[in-house]
Amino acid sequence: MNNTTIDGILLKKAINGAVNYLILNKDEVNALNVFPVPDGDTGTNMSLTAKSSLKLVNEVENESSLQEIAKAASRGSLMGARGNSGVILSQFLRGFSDGLEGLEEANISEVAHAFKKASETTYNAVMKPTEGTILTVGRETADFAVKNFKKYNNNIEFFRDVVEESKKSLEKTPELLDVLKEAGVVDAGGKGLSLLLEGAYKTIIGEVIEDAKDDEQLKKKAQKEIDFGPADESLKYGYCTEFIIKTEYEDIEEFKSKLAPLGDSLLVVGGYESGLIKVHVHTNNPGRALEYAVELGALQDIKIDNMRYQHREVLFDEEEVEEAKKAEEAEDEIVIDKKYSFIAVSMGSGMSEVFKSLGVDYIVEGGQTMNPSTEDILKGVDKVRGENIFIVPNNGNIILAAEQAKKMSERNIYVIPSKSVPEGVAAILAFNEDANPEENEKHMTNALSDVTTAQVTYAVRDTEMNGKKITKGDIIGLSGKEIVSCGKEIEDVTLDLVENLMNDEISMVTIYTGEDVNESDSEELLEKLEEKYSDIDVDLVNGNQPIYYYVISLE
Repeated sequence: MNNTTIDGILLKKAINGAVNYLILNKDEVNALNVFPVPDGDTGTNMSLTAKSSLKLVNEVENESSLQEIAKAASRGSLMGARGNSGVILSQFLRGFSDGLEGLEEANISEVAHAFKKASETTYNAVMKPTEGTILTVGRETADFAVKNFKKYNNNIEFFRDVVEESKKSLEKTPELLDVLKEAGVVDAGGKGLSLLLEGAYKTIIGEVIEDAKDDEQLKKKAQKEIDFGPADESLKYGYCTEFIIKTEYEDIEEFKSKLAPLGDSLLVVGGYESGLIKVHVHTNNPGRALEYAVELGALQDIKIDNMRYQHREVLFDEEEVEEAKKAEEAEDEIVIDKKYSFIAVSMGSGMSEVFKSLGVDYIVEGGQTMNPSTEDILKGVDKVRGENIFIVPNNGNIILAAEQAKKMSERNIYVIPSKSVPEGVAAILAFNEDANPEENEKHMTNALSDVTTAQVTYAVRDTEMNGKKITKGDIIGLSGKEIVSCGKEIEDVTLDLVENLMNDEISMVTIYTGEDVNESDSEELLEKLEEKYSDIDVDLVNGNQPIYYYVISLE
C-alpha cells in the first residue's frame, strides 16, 4: 500500500470499515441521550445514513477513482439521511467529496483540506450552529488535520492522530454544552463521527471489522417484508419489477409516461440532485421496463418477482403499492394545478387522522423513534399536486431532513419548523387559503409560538436534571428542553405537568393519548382536568403514538 496517498480502492475499504464499525457500536451512541427517555436514536439514524452511503460506494464500477467513490458516498448519504445527525453526516460527506473533486488519488495535504471542506459544509447547512455537537468534533478534527499535515510522511500516522483528535474533541463537548454536562454524557452525533473515523483507521491498518451491514435492527427500520400468500393466477400483471437507476436524468414524468403502458401500480421516485431514480411496476414484460431504464443510466437493485408465488423483500412497502393503485384509478380526477399542498410527519394512527382532517395531502410516517429519510420526504413531494408545498416536520430532529429535501427538489417548498404535533396542528390552522405562500409561511411559523407542548414518558436510566433526582422507570413530564415533573404514577405526573405549565392565557388543552394508555385511565384523567380547569376547554384525542403516554397541547 502507498502510505503517502489515498486512492479510490483505499477510500472504499476505509468507508466499509467505518460504516460497519459505526453499526456495531450504534447502541452505545443511542445511549448518549441527553434526556433519560426511550427515544435515543442518533446511532440508528447515523447508521442508516452511513449504510445508504456505503450501498452506492460498493456499486461503483471504477473503484480506483477517488472522486467517484467520494461522490457515491455523498450521493447515497444525501438520499438516506435521517435525523439531524444523519443530515449533518451527509453534509460532511458532501463537503469531503467536494474537497476531493477532480482527484484520482490524494496526498495527505489534500485529504486534510477535504476534511476542512467537510466541516465548513456542515456549518453552512445549519442556520444556528451549536458548539459541543458533531459540528464541533468535525471542525476541531479538521483544524488539527490542516494545521499538522506537514508533520506526517504517511497516511497511517496521520489518520491515527486525526482519530485521537476526534476523541479529544468529543470528550470536551460537555464543557461546551451545559445540557451534556448536566446529563453526564458526551455528544451522541460527535461520538458517531468519531466512531466512523476510528473504523476507517482500523481498516486501513489491517484490522478486520465484522460485516454489520445486515444488522437486523436496521433492517426493521429501513425495510418491510410482504407475504402475498398462495398463488393467484387471476392477476392481470404477473411480475413485480423493481430497480434503481443511477442517472442525472430529471424528467420523471416523461419516463413515467413510457412505463405506464407496460402495467400498473407504477411508482417512480427520485431524480433531482440525488442521481437516483427508484422504480416499481407490475408488468408482464419486465424486460421492456429494464430496456427503457438502461437508456437513462446504470441499473442496480433489480428485483423481478412472480407475484403468484412470492415472499419477498421489497424496495416499496405494501401501503405504497396500494397508494399507487389508488392513484392510478383516480388519476383522471386529480387536479394537477392545485395551489397548495401539505405534507406532515406523524407517528400514530390517531395523530395522522388529525392531520388528514385538517386537509394534509400526504403523511410521512415517522417521529421521535423513527426519523424519516430525505428520500421519504421527497417521495411525498413527488406525490402531492400543489403548486406550493408546505412541509410540517413536527419534530426538531426531522427539520434538517425536510430542509435538505427542499434543496434537492425543484418544487416550490416551504418548511415550517414545527417541533411537535401540537405545533404542527397550530401551524396548519393558521393557514389562510387567500394569502400568498410567503404570507402563509410567516403566519404558520408565528403560530408555533402560540402553543406549548408537553409529553409524558418514562426514564430509561438514573439521572439528575434541573435539581430533580430521577430513577430508571420513573414517569417524567417534559416540556421543550426541560423535565418539569417526575414521579411514580402516570396520572400524577401528568396533572403536575399541566399545573406547572398552566397560565392565564391558556384557553384550550388537548391530550393525545398514546398506544400504551388504557381508555379508562385517560377518561379519568380528562375528568380530573375538566374539574380542576372548568373555565377552559379540555379535549381528549386518541393519538395512538408510541413511547409517550400523553402528548399535551396547551394554547
